[in-house]
Amino acid sequence: MTGLIRMNAEQMRRKGLENAEAKRQREKYYINQMEKMSKHDVGGLYDIRAIKKSKQFEQQKNHYNIEQARSELEDLLQANRLYKFSFETEEFIKRISGREADSYTIRETGKFISDLINEIKVKYEVKE
Repeated sequence: MTGLIRMNAEQMRRKGLENAEAKRQREKYYINQMEKMSKHDVGGLYDIRAIKKSKQFEQQKNHYNIEQARSELEDLLQANRLYKFSFETEEFIKRISGREADSYTIRETGKFISDLINEIKVKYEVKE
């Protein structure tokens, strides 16, 4: 007990006030840090939040969306009155690539089919 220093009521009050002030300073520092982060101040680095909100990110997300690619392929086939060819096209992609179709292979196959259809139309129109 000799190592303990007894404090009177005034000293305890003063120490409590000092502790409370230090706690308020830490809270202010924390709030300032949070405000900096919420303002997207990342020190010149790429801001992920701004990228996710960008129009280009949405376009890329749509480009890599498999359902979007399938829908575009079906629209192409329906526009050329090839209604039942969608399933055969999907099976062809699986057989050639050896895996499930992704957006890239679906779009590339769609481009190939579109070019093929256009070539056939040109050849057919020339012969008439």
